Amino acid sequence: YWDADRFEQILLLTGHSSEINCLSLSKTGAFVLSGGMDRQVRVWERTRDMVFLEEEKERELEAAFDNVDGKDDKGTEHILRSRGRNEGDDDDDNEGDENLPQSEAAVRRSVLSVSSGDRIMEALERADEELKEIALFNSSQKMKNAEDRTNRTPNFMLLGMEPSAYILWVLRGIKSTELEQSLLILPLSHIERLIYYLIVLLRKGQGVEICSRAAICLIKSHQNQIIFGGSGSSGRKNSDMSVPLRELRRLLKVRLGEARDTVGYNIAAMRMVIRVTNERKSQYHIPDRNEGPADIWKGLDRL
Repeated sequence: YWDADRFEQILLLTGHSSEINCLSLSKTGAFVLSGGMDRQVRVWERTRDMVFLEEEKERELEAAFDNVDGKDDKGTEHILRSRGRNEGDDDDDNEGDENLPQSEAAVRRSVLSVSSGDRIMEALERADEELKEIALFNSSQKMKNAEDRTNRTPNFMLLGMEPSAYILWVLRGIKSTELEQSLLILPLSHIERLIYYLIVLLRKGQGVEICSRAAICLIKSHQNQIIFGGSGSSGRKNSDMSVPLRELRRLLKVRLGEARDTVGYNIAAMRMVIRVTNERKSQYHIPDRNEGPADIWKGLDRL
């Protein structure tokens, strides 16, 4: 809060972890909405508490001195928190993360991104093992007679899903704000496997939006590793990835074009419905008891 007449800061509201780029004041002045680059929207409600300028200045000075004094050891509170995390159980840590405010959760984004990247790598390894087991099972079934063949039991580690569907489920379980940072920590071997599963999903038309985001992020972030096979200084291109990349490009173009056409078709249909509704809004019709139910879609093909 600022004093507009004296141009003095009265109160500092802490909450956002990044720059604020938009503010909106309610009509009654009871609350203020703020949005920042940390992708958070906060509501600031007006209370009846008295604010004294001198006390706020003293608190600000004390906080500044505490930051200078605790710059090397990060303060006693930080040490106690770190000891509590080391001595506490995993369940207590999970409950503490859920109770954290949004500002502290945004600060811990790097740690959450690393854990999300580990989930992706673990899912890729499980999916590859499942593909090997499926290939072995199919080869063993071909050697048996038709009467002796049996169905394979779904893998409970993959929640009974196919390997590609399990990868899609894991990607959807990661927050959209952490997906790009999670993909940055993947090694080259896992990147190649993820591109393979993205191609399989795009061929089936599943998860087009998240697959497109993941593919674009991988190409932008790991372009040198993908093209040169992890040896960008040698100048030798990785020929093994040329065919998958071309197929990925073709599928992205086709699937995104289909999604664009679907959205355009739906928008055109909604505009047509609005147009017909506006034209028939001023018309009065007294239904006849002998007539059957009216067809509301009649005449749309002539417009």
